[in-house]
Amino acid sequence: MKGPNALSQPTTIVIFGASGDLTRRKLVPALYNLHRKGRLPSGSRIVGFARCAYDHEEFRRVVCEGVEQFSTPSFEKAAWEAFGENLHYVRGDLTEPGVYERLCMSLQELERENANRVYYLATAPNIYVFVVEQLGATGMAAEDGGWRRIVVEKPFGHDLASAKRLNSALHDVFEERQIYRVDHYLGKDTAQNILFSLRQRALRAGMEPHLR
Repeated sequence: MKGPNALSQPTTIVIFGASGDLTRRKLVPALYNLHRKGRLPSGSRIVGFARCAYDHEEFRRVVCEGVEQFSTPSFEKAAWEAFGENLHYVRGDLTEPGVYERLCMSLQELERENANRVYYLATAPNIYVFVVEQLGATGMAAEDGGWRRIVVEKPFGHDLASAKRLNSALHDVFEERQIYRVDHYLGKDTAQNILFSLRQRALRAGMEPHLR
C-alpha cells in the first residue's frame, strides 16, 4: 500500500466471472456482511464482469437472492439497499480482448478519482492467464491511482508445469506482493482435520524426547 491514505481511499472490487455460482453463494454474501459490520472502506464499489445479459439492476437482483438464501440470518433489507447501491455490472465475453478496454473505461467513469482495486478471478481456470495478460495490456495493473491486488481462486494449475506457467504469467504483470492465491477448501472440515492431525504429530514429536 502506498501513501498515508491507502486504506481510506475508495476501493473497487472487480469480480471476473460474476455471473457464476461462486459470486452468488460466497463472494457477494461475504462482501455484504463486511459492509453490514462497517468493515468495507467508505465509497467501496463492487463491479461484476461477465457475459450474461444483465444490467445493473438485474445483477443486483440475482446476487440479492444469493445473499437472502446463503446469508439468511444476517440479511436486512435496509442494509442490503445501502450495499446494493454500490453494485455495478459490465457485460463482456472474458475471452475477447476488446472488452477489457471497455471494462477499463467503465471503471474510470465509475471511479472518477484515484481508487484502489481488487481483481478477483472467479472464472474458469483455463482463462486465468488470458485475463491476467489483458489486465497488463490495458494498464489496469498499474498502481498509478492506487494499489492493485489480484486474487486467484483454486485450482492454481492442474499440475506443476501449468502452475509454473500461471505463476510466470502473473509475475509478468503483477509483483508478488500484489498476488493472493486462494484455496477455500483449506477451510473445509476434511482439510482442517488433516492439518489438525499433522499438528498433533508435530507436537508429539517435539515432546517425545522429554517424555522418555
